[in-house]
Amino acid sequence: MGEISTLQVVLMGLITVFVVLICLIVIIKLLGMIVAKVTPTKAAAPAVAAAPAAAPAPAAPSANKQQIVAAIAVAIAEEMGTDVSHIRIHSIKRV
Repeated sequence: MGEISTLQVVLMGLITVFVVLICLIVIIKLLGMIVAKVTPTKAAAPAVAAAPAAAPAPAAPSANKQQIVAAIAVAIAEEMGTDVSHIRIHSIKRV
């Protein structure tokens, strides 16, 4: 029998990878359509009427705020690989 060349092995590998990827895409699309049909659709209720008014959060003591700011500054400095003295936090907002 003839020997298999490197080019044949590379082409067989690429074709196999792309065929499997296409099969995965088709399977995922089919599952998405099945889930969309099975999941019941709910009527959109007015969000304003359903949501109660949010009470303002109590203000944290200043010592606790300072600890939170310090912890955030240390985490940012660690992530950036710099010293904490180079970090200046101007404001912190709840998300």
